[in-house]
Amino acid sequence: RGLGCSAFEAEAVLDVVREVYGPYLGLAPADMLPGRTSLVAVDADEPPGKPIAQCRKRSIVVTVHEGITDDRLIREQGIAVWRRTRLAAVCQEALSQGALLTREDLACRIFFVGTRTISRDLAALRREQPLTPVPLRSTIQDIGPVLTHRVVIVQQALTGKTMTEICR
Repeated sequence: RGLGCSAFEAEAVLDVVREVYGPYLGLAPADMLPGRTSLVAVDADEPPGKPIAQCRKRSIVVTVHEGITDDRLIREQGIAVWRRTRLAAVCQEALSQGALLTREDLACRIFFVGTRTISRDLAALRREQPLTPVPLRSTIQDIGPVLTHRVVIVQQALTGKTMTEICR
């Protein structure tokens, strides 16, 4: 009221103030529901070959645990199966917010396991569900030790597929 602006403008200003200063005041943002976590990740438009410290970053919120359905999955099939099902969803959610996660992000900041565990989970996920995309920084930017689209292209070319079929 004291700013002399419309209700719409006042609400927009308050939203920005809550977003910027809320974490410092102990106020959780509206999208921080149970099972979600916020983190800072590399912007999806950052090119490969640039040190992470020099890359633009983006603050994102991802859903790590989806409640009762995840509890049931953990109880019936185990923690490794749950983690594999969440891997692709978490990476896709980060990408939809304009960021790309690394194996280290997944290991140390989301699932709290070793990077080798994440690598094993990714390999198992690719074996079990080869059509499920896992948009990691390493796969999107063609960096790192994981399977990239170049390998798939070469494999398809060796089987005799045409360039149109490979592009499709």
